[in-house]
Amino acid sequence: MKKFITSFLLVIFVLGMLVSCSDNESEEPIFNTKNIERIVSCSDNESEEPIFNTKNIERITFYAYYGGGKGSDVPAENMSEFITWLGTFTIDKDKKVDDILPPGTNTYFIEIEYLDGTIIKQGLDIIAVDGTTYYLKHAKRPDSFKDIISKTSIE
Repeated sequence: MKKFITSFLLVIFVLGMLVSCSDNESEEPIFNTKNIERIVSCSDNESEEPIFNTKNIERITFYAYYGGGKGSDVPAENMSEFITWLGTFTIDKDKKVDDILPPGTNTYFIEIEYLDGTIIKQGLDIIAVDGTTYYLKHAKRPDSFKDIISKTSIE
């Protein structure tokens, strides 16, 4: 009987640990800051979770000049490719940022507006997690990125 109770408690403990590092389907984070700690702290065998929530995006605006000035919206015909691209952004756990950032880091910013009115604005190169700054990695930019970013201004 003691073996059964010990085994049962062990199974419950292991399941609890698995749940703490699994996706919670009931929550739809806008920007996965709650999940970033989990990404960094869970085992390396887990798949990397994207930084951006790509569901229910209404508008995507890009900014140059370190997030200042006038932005440029992604046209409706390009939204799906940009939403797919945003889904590839993850933390590069192997590349922590040193004290000095290379020139041009976070030159481009993205602003995402969701259907519920929530808006986030984030640089495309680095992110801070619990006081440590990491580089972001992602798939190749969509071809139309250059056209969109060229329409930004310092105004």
